[in-house]
Amino acid sequence: MAAAGKWQQYATVEGTQFMPSRFSIAMLVAALAPAAVLANDLASLSTGFDDTSALAAWSEHAPEGFTPKWAPPRVEDGTLVLQPTSGGWFEDLQGGHLYRQVDGDFIVTTRIRVTGTTADLPQTLFSLAGLFVRAPRDVSAATWAPGQENWLFFSIGTSAPAGEPQFEIKTTTNSLSTLKILPSPTGWVELRVARHAELFTLMHRAEGVAEWTVIDQIIRPDLPQMLNVGLTAYSDWGSVAPIYPDVMQVNTRGVPNSADLIAHVDRIDFRRPAVGRIPIANVDAPAFVDAIETRRTDLMAD
Repeated sequence: MAAAGKWQQYATVEGTQFMPSRFSIAMLVAALAPAAVLANDLASLSTGFDDTSALAAWSEHAPEGFTPKWAPPRVEDGTLVLQPTSGGWFEDLQGGHLYRQVDGDFIVTTRIRVTGTTADLPQTLFSLAGLFVRAPRDVSAATWAPGQENWLFFSIGTSAPAGEPQFEIKTTTNSLSTLKILPSPTGWVELRVARHAELFTLMHRAEGVAEWTVIDQIIRPDLPQMLNVGLTAYSDWGSVAPIYPDVMQVNTRGVPNSADLIAHVDRIDFRRPAVGRIPIANVDAPAFVDAIETRRTDLMAD
């Protein structure tokens, strides 16, 4: 068996393959070793919505010259209530966003329930709410330029067809959006997004379920160290579609409102991950070094 640089080459019936040599495995283990335990300095950002004072420390995305994309967030009966007008986050379109700024790695978790205004589920296309992570950007109607939006979100509600319970996962790079639509549970659901450097792990847990489910992972090495992390709610793509791609009309003047979504947020919690970056993405990877198992246990913890 001949050596090939840092890799050993071997033959199979399907052709030439490569397997890691002892040297390359040692290098990988060394790369994992510095994943240090991080202090949980983010606990102070965690928020339960017992009264309106809970919103005082939060920032709202409200660019000058843009029309509001939701009713003012309010606290009712111990929950945060988000009720959007017609609109949404797609490419250069902008919606509602409440956030705290977070520097570095984090795990953010929220407990949320999404309904329509008169039914158990929204009845308009792409009506969802959930966790939103965005690269900070100072923008106004006067200074806006296209192609500069960078963010990702994990939301729950209904996408398409309207009235079906679904998750939406969307990632946007320089205002180019790509999304996934997946079936979801209904009622109260916990959503979680964990950042380890360039890797974002998305998880959910329905009410009464013990274990977390990893639904997706997104790799975004372009996103900065400092991010705006929090909540979004949006609704009614059907009213936006006839006007799109006139982005500035939607952003600055809005569209006729037929939105059908109310989101109730019980709380949102922030903490640091137990370990830093690991150059292996999948959570179920073999734990050949301790850092992999530590990360997995941490992601699944309450």
